[in-house]
Amino acid sequence: MSLKAQLSPGGDGEHISFCRLCEALCGLSVAVAGGRIVRVGPDRDHPVSQGHICVKGARMVDIVHDPDRVLYPLRCKGHAGEFERVSWDEALGDIAGRLATIIERHGGESVATYIGNPASFGSLHAAYMNGFLRALGSARKFNSLHTDTGAKNLAMELTYGNPYRYTFPDLEDCDFLIVIGGNPVASHMSLISEPRAMDRLDAIAAKGGVVVIDPRRTETARRYDHLPVRPDSDIWLVLMLLRTIFDEELFDTATLDAAATGWRELRSAAAQVSLEAASARCGVDVATAEALARRLAQARTAAVYTRLGTGRGSYSTLTNLLIEALNIVTGRLGQSGGWVIGQGAVSAPTSNPFPYGSKRSRIGNLPLIIDIAPGGTLADEITTPGKGQIRALFVDSGNPVLSYPRGDRLEHALASLDLHVSFDLYINETNRLADYILPATTFLERPDMNEFWGANAPRPWIQYSDAVLAPQGEARTEFAIYAAILERMDLPSPLAMMGTQDCPDPDPMTAIDARLQAGPWGAASLPGGLSIEVLRDRYPHGYRYLQKVDAEATRAAITLPGGKASLWGEVCAAEFERLLASGPATPPDGETLLLFGRRRLQSLNSWMHNSERLTRGHQPTLQIHPADAQRLGIAEGQRVAVTGGDNRIVVPAEVTADVVPGSVCYPHGWGHRGGWQRANAIEGANVNLLASDNPADWEQVSGMCLLDGIPVRIEPA
Repeated sequence: MSLKAQLSPGGDGEHISFCRLCEALCGLSVAVAGGRIVRVGPDRDHPVSQGHICVKGARMVDIVHDPDRVLYPLRCKGHAGEFERVSWDEALGDIAGRLATIIERHGGESVATYIGNPASFGSLHAAYMNGFLRALGSARKFNSLHTDTGAKNLAMELTYGNPYRYTFPDLEDCDFLIVIGGNPVASHMSLISEPRAMDRLDAIAAKGGVVVIDPRRTETARRYDHLPVRPDSDIWLVLMLLRTIFDEELFDTATLDAAATGWRELRSAAAQVSLEAASARCGVDVATAEALARRLAQARTAAVYTRLGTGRGSYSTLTNLLIEALNIVTGRLGQSGGWVIGQGAVSAPTSNPFPYGSKRSRIGNLPLIIDIAPGGTLADEITTPGKGQIRALFVDSGNPVLSYPRGDRLEHALASLDLHVSFDLYINETNRLADYILPATTFLERPDMNEFWGANAPRPWIQYSDAVLAPQGEARTEFAIYAAILERMDLPSPLAMMGTQDCPDPDPMTAIDARLQAGPWGAASLPGGLSIEVLRDRYPHGYRYLQKVDAEATRAAITLPGGKASLWGEVCAAEFERLLASGPATPPDGETLLLFGRRRLQSLNSWMHNSERLTRGHQPTLQIHPADAQRLGIAEGQRVAVTGGDNRIVVPAEVTADVVPGSVCYPHGWGHRGGWQRANAIEGANVNLLASDNPADWEQVSGMCLLDGIPVRIEPA
């Protein structure tokens, strides 16, 4: 038993915990003295992160003890951004009463929720948020899906049958890796739980190579081989690779027949796209693409990994489908060192209660993905009269005014709500328009377990952490707030639907403990198996239940008929038809540039910009290629106006050859006007104001917003 595991929340000494800022979930050692955190450092005894953390995890001390943090319930005094402190009883009583009136007048479907990043890695957070809605008679939920992972989720459902499980590269035994639209140096290899991802990529580069495909020479591209492409053109390069593999028969027919259906239809469709036409679209010459395809197919082990850069363009779903196909056609699915589906200690859903196409959005008539409404429609969902008009919105640790397209229209819509409640750490650009802001805990003030992400780990592990501190001020967990509102309405608790005879109304940790014990390594399955008690007392640093992901178990996770992946279907056929109808490449007009996004290691969406140490010396810039800057008369550091759609932003220019000609690049999450003084003082603009919130402008099969490849015009300001 570790003595460190016995410290109670707030006790002086070193607490063992883990980070919940991203999928890496690095182990933490948190020093507490006098009831305050004095240092957040790495846990050198963690079985996977092994002493690694990033700068953001270390600066959680700035967030926990930030003087600008919301620590008491706040009620709007009448004008946006003006609040007064009230008691919890006052706030919860008024919220419950107003919510009951809204439901009585307009029905449960008039209530919606939005969940953001700060609490998204909390145990069962999505489950109890769904339980809150179900208790109210609603299923209206929004999150970042349609600006982030939606195309990947849909590709998972269409290819393998389950949108809740992700494929990922088996980094441990991989000899060659292609990274498309990802920047692991900054993102820690998002959607993959591998705290030491860069060590793994360095090893792959030493064995066979890492090729980074991106419109920008990212931090990762500088470290390995960079293949630049034009923004929103990945689909054409992927097709060049796929067609080369088919044309040159760089695959094994018997292996492919055993693994997948529909590959012959896919080969026929790909053959209709000429390599020369695709080259003109993406800017990669044919010989380079052919050589890369051969390298992929002929490597001993290999995979193609993609992330955000392929999920926010004109053909997001088709691009993600074809990346799955690349991995499958080259025989990498279920290959050690190839493309795998992992194994979690807590059983994941094996079926989808909301199959694709079963529900459509009220605005735009778009198909829902895993029952999440298209996020870009939120403003119109609030302002458009009729059945299902949103009258009450609960924003759970999020800032959609900066996350969604046209935040200016969303601000106007939020002001018209009958009830707007926020659970958050700060007054931000969204909740400054709320009726109530209720103080939530940071992850260091609540217990958690990494129950889901072990299934996405090349080196799977499970860890439980108690709270390091008691909640600061009067902060409460989001679960406690949801439960308190429902209790005042005489409705069941958010997790009542998950109860058992022994625990009819569980809290999140009781419920997740039951799932862990029932899992393949749990106490109900194995003598001396896992439980929260076992993890707390015997494995406070985490328990590595597999030394390496079981690649061969991938096939068992496919839920489609015959246990085979599907490489062709209605969506794929329709998107190919749309692609082929798009005509030849349009020459650039010399004035319109394509805007795409980027992220920075020290930044996390919009909510960590109030840390002085993370933002010191940083000013967001618009990166522009020297040739475009010279043509447009733009100098380094000059303020420029960027116009897209009906909006314009004014930002400083950074002239750099790191971006491809014809493009400009700016990070998201800026443009602060909330209650965070440091963030407000940093000059930055909300780049998503330039994106369209018209559903007709998005990819129709997924509802993914167009956030990379936005046509803009640049001029000196």
